[in-house]
Amino acid sequence: MDSETKMMLNAILEEIGNVEERTNKRFDKIDAQLEAMQHEINACKLERESIGLLIKKIDQLETRIEELEKRIA
Repeated sequence: MDSETKMMLNAILEEIGNVEERTNKRFDKIDAQLEAMQHEINACKLERESIGLLIKKIDQLETRIEELEKRIA
């Protein structure tokens, strides 16, 4: 293999390495974004569950109030 071919091959390999680095940086950013989104999703699920529990408790309290009102009347 002559020196010009070696230089071209080295330049190609170096460019492949650069592309790999840029690609890895992008994937790292995407991974960070996905992780942040997962935290938001988990927070929304927890909030939904909390609201469900509150609504259930409100229904129970309304039933108790209605029963007390019936007793008083």
